[in-house]
Amino acid sequence: MLKELTKSDWLGLLSLPEDRIPSALLLRGTRNLKANYAKHKPYFADVIEVGSPNGIVEDVLIGLYEDTLAGYASVYGDAMASEVTYIFGVLGTPLVIQTGCCGALARGILPGDIVCATSAHCGEGAAQYYLPGKQEVEASAGLVANVTLPQDSPVSIHKGPIWTTSALLAEGKTEIANWANQGYIAADMETASTFAVAEYFRMQRLSLLFVFDNPRAGEHILMTDVSKEERRARGEQAMIDMALSMIERS
Repeated sequence: MLKELTKSDWLGLLSLPEDRIPSALLLRGTRNLKANYAKHKPYFADVIEVGSPNGIVEDVLIGLYEDTLAGYASVYGDAMASEVTYIFGVLGTPLVIQTGCCGALARGILPGDIVCATSAHCGEGAAQYYLPGKQEVEASAGLVANVTLPQDSPVSIHKGPIWTTSALLAEGKTEIANWANQGYIAADMETASTFAVAEYFRMQRLSLLFVFDNPRAGEHILMTDVSKEERRARGEQAMIDMALSMIERS
């Protein structure tokens, strides 16, 4: 069974030399798997594209960022995020950073701002299989403490607990108000899953997300606005830069 596959098994399945096991894994939560894979690939040198014969793993690479060997994967939702994190956890990668976009729940958080999750609520489906009975998974406090933006950044950063869901289109006004009233500052679709697997393997973990919209301000993903698009682009780039900086320092 898949759970019984060892480090050696996965190295063989992925045709990966042991000296190419990365010291950090960067995940990008997105529906646009290949577009974001292509966007991130130029940040890395000496790239190995990782795949498996049966297609379980794709849109994954391992390469050098500065002097650090790192993995990158495009993932969507709890299943993909947990599976990729699991494989790198078996291999022994000590750090995972989840990135992507989120919907803000707290008032005053604008499109393009950065959310750094201090913890994630397991409102999805995967976390229960790694941490049975656990509803909240913490980020690594030391990593969260080191997350900062440059003073001249055009966007702001917000640290706090977030809610992870696996049903984007089931979010309504009632659900959003309920999550916000419980103190969650944003909602995403991957962080709790990634954190749960990371805790299972005792990996360091961090989540950095740029805000796409704020549903409590009457916004949703189908609305467009030129100024918001500009802020989102700046926020996304700030998120990528922050994540890569954390990898370089790992």
